[in-house]
Amino acid sequence: MKKLITSAILVSGLVFGTASVAEADPEGDSFDLTCGAATYQVVVAGNGGWTPAHDVNSNRMFIPTSFSGFTGQILDENGDLVDEFTDTTESTKGQSARGKTIIDCTFSFVEVSDGSDPEFPAGYTFVGSGGVSGFVTPPGR
Repeated sequence: MKKLITSAILVSGLVFGTASVAEADPEGDSFDLTCGAATYQVVVAGNGGWTPAHDVNSNRMFIPTSFSGFTGQILDENGDLVDEFTDTTESTKGQSARGKTIIDCTFSFVEVSDGSDPEFPAGYTFVGSGGVSGFVTPPGR
């Protein structure tokens, strides 16, 4: 679950034009990414600080350039709130966006623990969301 939380904090949005579906989606953490009125299912396959997100319905990648906060809740097996936090830290990745069309998106996910992480008993749920900006490659048509 810690990997999912870290990946979610690192991922961001997509604006897609018409594109062919990728032959094989990467394995990794999957969640929703919303850019304007559109929502995409994305996968993050990595654990670095600025890991790109792959749209599972195309060959496009979203490259994050900044993050604008994160909110999380931990619920017990009955759905009662155990903990809640908000991180308002904004983080920007240097000059990586120079010359790119930047889009603003939000991400969200829900993860139910299987009990393999001793800090999160089986049945506990982590709900997370945050903001991210970045660019899409290949660019939309």
